[in-house]
Amino acid sequence: MSGENSENPAALASKDAPGTADNAQDRFDPLGWEVPVICKDCEKPFIVPYRHFHAGVVFHCPHCHGSFVPTLTMYRRVHSTFETFYARMRREHEAARAGSDEAAFGRRFNTELAEFNKQLEQLAREMRPAGKLVRRRGLAAMFT
Repeated sequence: MSGENSENPAALASKDAPGTADNAQDRFDPLGWEVPVICKDCEKPFIVPYRHFHAGVVFHCPHCHGSFVPTLTMYRRVHSTFETFYARMRREHEAARAGSDEAAFGRRFNTELAEFNKQLEQLAREMRPAGKLVRRRGLAAMFT
């Protein structure tokens, strides 16, 4: 409905605006972090919340409803990747805030975040979850 989108555009714009105090805190909050994964069955990407990404937790692909179960090795790699990146960025953010150089930190954070996202994409392609590969059958198998 068009009324819902135009009810409070100022609140929506301020929520997404870079450089606001709330946005600066949200990017370091683990509740907002997301892990990109690639389905082992249909090979389509989807996102799972970082806070739920643990060894043995079953995720289901939104495309084919196949299961995705992270192994302990996958969990450790994702955990170390996220924690080292965000710990380093948090330290740099505190140093930048103390030195009043938040604009430079914002630019550096955006470039580091782009590199971090590339690293996550590569990690998603390398990860092999637990479980057997489900092959498509019937008519759908002809078109894959």
